[in-house]
Amino acid sequence: MICFICQKIYSQGREITCSEECHDKLTSHIVAEFGEFKMVVRKATGIAYRVPTRDIIEFGLKEVDLSQYPLWKEQDGG
Repeated sequence: MICFICQKIYSQGREITCSEECHDKLTSHIVAEFGEFKMVVRKATGIAYRVPTRDIIEFGLKEVDLSQYPLWKEQDGG
């Protein structure tokens, strides 16, 4: 595979980066591009939560995880 950040060919690492260092650079770039927090709406209730973009990248996100995050408020950017 070819690392998305450094373009080095690698066989072990993350899905699109070769190392933890490149993964951190990619994560920082994504956060800078899309913002530190995302509004995620629970489909069943319509309630919006303020979820760190980094958590979405690092851990993925399941509906059952949403209750651990604060509610999204209009001043949060919505």
